[in-house]
Amino acid sequence: MSKQEESRASEGLKREIGLLDLVFVSFGGQSPFLSILSYGIYAFVLAKGFAPIAIVLGTLIVLINGLVIYQLSSRFTKAGGYMTYAYYTLSHTLGFQTGWLYVFHAVLYGSAYVVATSLVVVPLLHIDPILFVTVILAISSVLLVLGVRPTTKYAVFASTLEAGMMAFLAIGLLDRTGWHLYNPLEITVPPGVLAQAVIFGAAIPTGYGSIAPISGEVKDPKRNVPLAIIIVVLLGGGLAAFDTYAIADYLYFKGLTNSSNMSVVDLLTAEYGTFTQVVAIFAALNDGILATMAFMLAASRTIYALSYYGFFPEKFKTVKPGKGPINAVIASIAASAVSIYPLAFAVGLDNTFAVLGYVSMLAGLMVHVVSNLGLLRISARRWRKRLVQVIIAVVGTVLTLVISVVSISSTPSSYIIAFLLWMLAGYFYIEARSMSEGEKEE
Repeated sequence: MSKQEESRASEGLKREIGLLDLVFVSFGGQSPFLSILSYGIYAFVLAKGFAPIAIVLGTLIVLINGLVIYQLSSRFTKAGGYMTYAYYTLSHTLGFQTGWLYVFHAVLYGSAYVVATSLVVVPLLHIDPILFVTVILAISSVLLVLGVRPTTKYAVFASTLEAGMMAFLAIGLLDRTGWHLYNPLEITVPPGVLAQAVIFGAAIPTGYGSIAPISGEVKDPKRNVPLAIIIVVLLGGGLAAFDTYAIADYLYFKGLTNSSNMSVVDLLTAEYGTFTQVVAIFAALNDGILATMAFMLAASRTIYALSYYGFFPEKFKTVKPGKGPINAVIASIAASAVSIYPLAFAVGLDNTFAVLGYVSMLAGLMVHVVSNLGLLRISARRWRKRLVQVIIAVVGTVLTLVISVVSISSTPSSYIIAFLLWMLAGYFYIEARSMSEGEKEE
């Protein structure tokens, strides 16, 4: 890819995001506290005391896939991320399908955190859950529309504070048990259930996935994007596994079997007083805003790239100074709302979180399979010199596919149907577009 192509693809987007900004926007997108109360506890419900190991396994899968993106992001530095990687390493059609799937993943992943925030905060404040969801979406949307700089400044402050809180929480709970540590390896879990738990565990450090799509706005992207990826995966996954272990250890020590989200808040309140509820409300609100903001940002930049390469209407690549691709931003906000409200009214917020969380992760895993194959294709040409890249790509592809396939045996068919319908819609869209272009040429 020429430098001219690279500069055109980021046309109108200003490079103003530094390494620190990038790390904390992505780390904030993981929603550290809320991840424990949602994905972490959901993994515990599935795998019980083996949940910390499931999260570590999920983190390893994410890390391997992250190493693939590490390699690709150092070669392709413009806006679009995963869509751009597939576009140049595989084919234009696969580039579209990857971008189409990534938008689906990013919108659902961010929306799942809005719902998770509601599940934690609404019972504490006793307010209408739909109204609360609307407030979180509105705040995130306003920050997103204001542009990248206000977004990153908020992320740096909030994420730093929260990382410290999470480390304090884990150490405090272990101390309350007198450091009586249980052995998670003594617990057996059926393979299908474990695979599901691993997917939910992988959802936590998957926050790094918001980095690549905004690489067109990152300073020194060949250095900062790959470095941020590794930092965020290890920091997010490691902290999540540590906190989940501490919570599980405390639950076993106290003989508690109820592991719902609110049980965790209640046990923290019992140990640290009612001030814990204030902290929980702040952290959950902060996480809901950060995650939604980070992934709507990533979705909007992917929509921008899809428009730039001619897959979406040209209006989505319109860039407003200081605001970014504003029409793509509005589209991502609208998509988030559409993904939440119909499900919430139909199946309730608890089930909405499960649907959004799992389906988004399945889409994210498939996006990474495509990226792995892209790296494999360009590395295989000189495999003797690029043996490490070939191994990383093969291992990442195999692990991701195995976990995805094994988890399907324990997954409701409606989740799989929703994922397949989105892929099918993308296929029909690109085929209809190709037919339309062919008719115009005739």
